[in-house]
Amino acid sequence: MRNASYIKDVDRLVEQTPLDLVLQHYGLAFPEKSSGEHRMMCPFNAECRESQYGNLTVNLDSPAKLIYAHCCQIRGNLLTLIHGLEHGRPPSTERLRGDEFKAAVIKLKEINGLVDSPTPEHKPSTSNPADSRSEDSSNDPPPRNQPLRLQEKTQGLVDLWEDCVVDVAEMSPPAAAYFRERPWLTPDVCRKWKMGYLPRNGRSLLRGMVIYAHENDEGEILSYSGRDVRFDEKWQQWIADGRPEKKKPNKHRYVKGYHKGQQLYGEQADRLQDRKLKESLGQIGLVVVEGQNDVIRLDEFGIAAVGLCSNRATDEQIDKIVRIANRACQGRIILMPDNDEEGETGAKDLAWALASQGLALQLAWSRQSHDGRFNGLQPEDLTPEQWQTDLLPFLRRI
Repeated sequence: MRNASYIKDVDRLVEQTPLDLVLQHYGLAFPEKSSGEHRMMCPFNAECRESQYGNLTVNLDSPAKLIYAHCCQIRGNLLTLIHGLEHGRPPSTERLRGDEFKAAVIKLKEINGLVDSPTPEHKPSTSNPADSRSEDSSNDPPPRNQPLRLQEKTQGLVDLWEDCVVDVAEMSPPAAAYFRERPWLTPDVCRKWKMGYLPRNGRSLLRGMVIYAHENDEGEILSYSGRDVRFDEKWQQWIADGRPEKKKPNKHRYVKGYHKGQQLYGEQADRLQDRKLKESLGQIGLVVVEGQNDVIRLDEFGIAAVGLCSNRATDEQIDKIVRIANRACQGRIILMPDNDEEGETGAKDLAWALASQGLALQLAWSRQSHDGRFNGLQPEDLTPEQWQTDLLPFLRRI
């Protein structure tokens, strides 16, 4: 028998999920109205699509988004529809049950950004990172990230960043609070980095989030990611609830099909040719951080940094760091992870991998260094005074 509270949580999530969010996830057309019925091709049976009765109806007025397939007569709700869109067949029983039900719930959470989208990128080893680089026995290269302009379904999203709101007076209260806590994210900085708050009526499944454009080294946009503006609030509530693993909130959301482990945030070649950044590269080397905001914050200080978009580096990211460092700063690297347990663990593995490549490696800070003043902080938290007085002189000496 299913847990009643679990079912209640699932029902609530189904009610809170707009149909257009699901349809956009699968590249389908949005409903033209917000009430009544929406008709679409039946996803459960190929024969239905060839029939004059092959439509499926979604009841937009129903909290559960009840569905009915006119040809194969499949009934259900939004979860049943997700199952059909995923697998192209009806549930194995009259109702969605067991593993099929659980899989549909996980997919629904993924669509809502509550769990990470699975990607086939390389995963870092939990053992010796240097050894992991020769363990991949696959002969097939991983799928490559392609610029949005070259993909038929995503060509129209290349300029999505231009839809962003960058004036706090025009943002939702949670988004405005997020930017007020980071006053250095000025409108000019947001436009420079192609990021900002995407309103809830935006044309992307990242609507209602702070979005970031991810570019390749040639400056072409590959994808966007979203940052939950209420993450800090959700994180504190998660801690208060006893840290239940299944309800752990996600800070960032990445679009399905984008392999973030193939890129570094801020890797654009033209950017690293900036006069101030070249001076920074010459003085202290290339700084490696975790997040997008960390890169942007250090850039405001005139510091050349690239981000992993994670606390762990993939093999491809390590290769890119090595190439950039050897080309731009004589192989000098400064590691600047988030000063928490996860950041420290990831930095240790990355340090081993980079040192094994012969790079000159230094650690900018730790939870214990500088008399513990930076314990718990992230690079984006730094004030100009902390950087100029405490960290920069320290990095110039080492």
